[in-house]
Amino acid sequence: MRNQRPIIGITTVNQKREKKTYAVVSTNYCSSVQLAGGTPILLSLCVNKEILDDYLTIMDGLIITGGDEAVNPLLYGENPIPALRATCPSRDECETYLLRGALEQDMPVLGICRGMQLMNVAAGGALYQDIFTQKQNVLGHQPVDMPVDELYHSVLIQKESKLRNIFKKEELMVNSFHHQAVKKLAADFIGTAISEDGIIEAMEHRDRKFAIGVQWHPEDLTARHAHFLELFKALVSASGNVTILDSQ
Repeated sequence: MRNQRPIIGITTVNQKREKKTYAVVSTNYCSSVQLAGGTPILLSLCVNKEILDDYLTIMDGLIITGGDEAVNPLLYGENPIPALRATCPSRDECETYLLRGALEQDMPVLGICRGMQLMNVAAGGALYQDIFTQKQNVLGHQPVDMPVDELYHSVLIQKESKLRNIFKKEELMVNSFHHQAVKKLAADFIGTAISEDGIIEAMEHRDRKFAIGVQWHPEDLTARHAHFLELFKALVSASGNVTILDSQ
């Protein structure tokens, strides 16, 4: 008899390089899950619902990753503004289906940067398509040529929140690589961290045991700033352990 490490599905994005298209994601997601005690599996971008249902059967937890493609503003009733970069409707469809399926099962979910934005839109919220043109008095959130493991700005974490229980502190320094952010928070979520300029930097589901979104990139910080690994440990812990009988 052995204990199986919880299986954490990690969404990927299609990236074309020369003659081929690859399913890619930063290895920092995988290493963070491994260090936290989980087994990462990469989920290729797919809109086939039978395959997505297979993913949901296999996984114990889900990470919806970041990325350069904006969540399609048509999903929250807006046309794109000039500052909007590329969108990927198939990725939106894939991750929305996985998110909703996971929430239906009360499967633990962690959304990171774009992943948090996708969670908010999928639940009925809206985004700033570009905080630098749509919100006044915005501070720095998208530094140029900044190493991904450097801390950049502070966030304040609400007292009675899962994030406060995880990090055990009110103020947290984070990295930052985004130009979009939550504008209208979905009704199913509460904001649990905020930056000095009023940007919602984290949110969590009101009813699910673990459905958290963060606007920063903790996967890039775990190797150098060990306290960020606590977020992945909390995800893996919430995903639980499965006991398997070894064949004799």
